[in-house]
Amino acid sequence: MGTLAGILVRYDLDTLNPLSWHRAAKRIASARPALVVIPAWTFFVSPALAAIAQALRRRGIPVAQIVHNVVDHGGARWKRWISRWQLEAADVYITHGEALADQLRPVAADRPVRICPHPAYADYPSSSKRLPREYALELICFGLVRPYKGVDLAIEALGRLPSRDVRLTVAGEVWGDIKELQQLAIDHGVADQVEFIPRYVSDQEAADLFERADAVVAPYRSVTGSGVAALAARYQRPVIASDLPGFSEVIVPGRNGWLFPAGDPVVLAEMIARDITRERAKELSDIMPISADETGWDRFAALLLECRRPAATPG
Repeated sequence: MGTLAGILVRYDLDTLNPLSWHRAAKRIASARPALVVIPAWTFFVSPALAAIAQALRRRGIPVAQIVHNVVDHGGARWKRWISRWQLEAADVYITHGEALADQLRPVAADRPVRICPHPAYADYPSSSKRLPREYALELICFGLVRPYKGVDLAIEALGRLPSRDVRLTVAGEVWGDIKELQQLAIDHGVADQVEFIPRYVSDQEAADLFERADAVVAPYRSVTGSGVAALAARYQRPVIASDLPGFSEVIVPGRNGWLFPAGDPVVLAEMIARDITRERAKELSDIMPISADETGWDRFAALLLECRRPAATPG
């Protein structure tokens, strides 16, 4: 038992303990909820969440799944099967973009798939402004560091820039060996320009890092949606992103960022050198108000509440 943002929270679920899955489902069912909301994110938690969703639906309790990924990024076939097992145990789905919805519809069959853009994190803290800007251009890659997110491409692009007055901060837990990225920075001659913060970053520290950054770099090789882009919107920081559906649906060049061909560090470097300066980034920041209307959390919550209805099928 604990609290999170002032809300009482129970920590009943152990992903690796099937007995806890049963207990969690039983406790949820005892509350007789009108709707249970479950995330669909990674195969690792899918067995636990699938078991709970199935148990609840057998009791006639409807389940809505917020789908961040239809399959795990870079996942093997067996990981895809596990993810699908969870997805099939739902009555309705919500995604953040049309491209992801298209991936989901073959799994959803005749069940509704609803789309709501990822709202900005308006409740994140303000910056303490304790981090000084030490380079002419400050860039940041933020969030879990996984191969599909292309941090290596950002490092290579940094090494191709004619100016050395640019810093790239890489902040977030690393899935893999950080030494490979550190060696890549050395190989491209930018070890002194890449700052690694390879751990969980608190909300306050994130606020300070985004405040210092001029722009966020998201050189993903694949993407279904991005909480990092939503966080960038919170701090009114433009995003330099791969031209993939998950980004092109939310990033408008010249308004809130720039797009470049996915997987191409040469073009990324050319774009940064030609188009992106602190002054230009600030111009975009100044026209990026945080939206509180149809793309906000009120809209997202309303869409979820519309999902309340009896479970369609057991399973």
